[in-house]
Amino acid sequence: MNIKVLFFGLAALLMASLVFSQSTESQSGTFTDERDGNVYKWVKIGDQIWMAENLRFKTDSGSWCWDNKEENCKTKGRFYNWETAMKVAPPGWHVPSDEEWKGLEITLGLTAEQADQEGMRGDDKGLLAGKIKLQDAWPTEYEGKPLTITNESGFSAVQTGFYALDEFTHQGYATWWSSTGVDLKAWIRFVGFFNNTIDRVLNKKEFAFTVRCIKDKSNPEDGGSQD
Repeated sequence: MNIKVLFFGLAALLMASLVFSQSTESQSGTFTDERDGNVYKWVKIGDQIWMAENLRFKTDSGSWCWDNKEENCKTKGRFYNWETAMKVAPPGWHVPSDEEWKGLEITLGLTAEQADQEGMRGDDKGLLAGKIKLQDAWPTEYEGKPLTITNESGFSAVQTGFYALDEFTHQGYATWWSSTGVDLKAWIRFVGFFNNTIDRVLNKKEFAFTVRCIKDKSNPEDGGSQD
C-alpha cells in the first residue's frame, strides 16, 4: 500500500512538473519572419500573444528609420504610415485593432470603462505603463516624483518617438498604430517618459508610428518558425 502511495505521489509530482514546464515555455519565445530573416521575441499577455519588440520589416516606401539611419531600426523598429502599416505584418500576425489594444490594457489593470476612454488612462497605483516599459530604458522619476518600471508583462516598450511633417520628433515617447481607422485618422497608443499612463488618441494616418503585431488566433501555427 505504501509503495502504491509512493508511486502515485511521484507520478503526480512528475505530471505537475510537466504542466509547469509547458506553461512556462508557452509564455515567451522567438519567431523568424521568413520574408527577411528578422528574429523577434514574443510574449503571451493574458490570452493574447504579442511581439515583444517593434517591427523592422523594410518597405519600398512609407516607412523610415529614426534620423534615416538604418541602425536605429534595430532598437526602435521602423516607423510606418498607416496605409503601409496595414500591409507589413508577418504571416500569422496582424496589426492589433483598437479593441485588441483595450484587451491588453484590461489585462494590465484598466477597467473596461477606463479602456474605452480617450486620452490619458492609468490605474490607481500609477503603474500601468510601467508594466510594459523596458527597465533601464526609461527615466525612473519625473520632476522629483518616482516612476515605477517593472516590465512585468514582458512587452518591453522602448522610447521611439515618431515621424511627422518630415520631422523625427518626441523621442521620449513610444507610439504604436492600431488597425482601427476613422476617416483620415486612426487610433494609436502612446506612453511618455513623464508618467505611467497609456494614452488612446486618434492621429493622422499620414504620420508614421511604430508597429507591434499580435498573433492571429485563427492561425496558431503560422508566423514563421517558433522556438
